Amino acid sequence: MAKRKIIWSARAENELLQVLRFYIERNGNVNYSSKLLDQTEKIVSLLANYPALGHLTENKITRVVVKGEFMIFYEVSDLFIEVVSF
Repeated sequence: MAKRKIIWSARAENELLQVLRFYIERNGNVNYSSKLLDQTEKIVSLLANYPALGHLTENKITRVVVKGEFMIFYEVSDLFIEVVSF
């Protein structure tokens, strides 16, 4: 199967940005936020090739990948993977 395109919902983008801003303000620098963003991008890029990587949630449509204290919720279609919540 071909590699799927990754798209982010407005909600997921907003949630990620809020988390990144929180750590920038809390730590007084961008170091941790940059590291977190890099890790998130790596995980999400893995999903393009391995869409079943995450566990199905109760609704049997949404999947979740847990990374430390964060969870990435996503849904898979034939053409793309949509990150729906972070």
